[in-house]
Amino acid sequence: MNCKSEFLKKYMSKVANDLPSCPCFYPTEVAYSATDVHDNTTRRNFRWKDASGPKEKLEIYKPTARYCIRSMLTLESTTLAAQHCCYDDSMKLITRGKGAGTPNLISTEFSADLHYKVDILPWIICKGDWSRYNQARPPNNGQKCAENPQDEDYYKQFEEAREF
Repeated sequence: MNCKSEFLKKYMSKVANDLPSCPCFYPTEVAYSATDVHDNTTRRNFRWKDASGPKEKLEIYKPTARYCIRSMLTLESTTLAAQHCCYDDSMKLITRGKGAGTPNLISTEFSADLHYKVDILPWIICKGDWSRYNQARPPNNGQKCAENPQDEDYYKQFEEAREF
């Protein structure tokens, strides 16, 4: 999280440019199988898969999220990263706070073990303080979706994270 390496800076920049923006609403067809969703920002289609199952442990890692999706690697990918987007009960993108998805530096498609070491362990090291984790890996809102949760709930979550 505090690494200042040039390699990591370049990789994070590539990740930001390589990944699709999160859709503003949960694409329901992804619940049944991998689905193509058009990304207006990059003007390309990306494949997404559901990331809401029990092994994702949303109740621990994304506690206010009801649904999550993860982008799949493509032949055009220049990194091993995947976009992770999470949604509330109304299927609206969570853009900030403890339920917001963040970019995965290593896709679970490439290696579940490496994903755990590179993406999950830093969250654990932050002791679940999503505010610290999200500073290093901000949630994506490239499509400028409405802020979710509302300010009052967001500030409450922020205070809870700081007091943990």
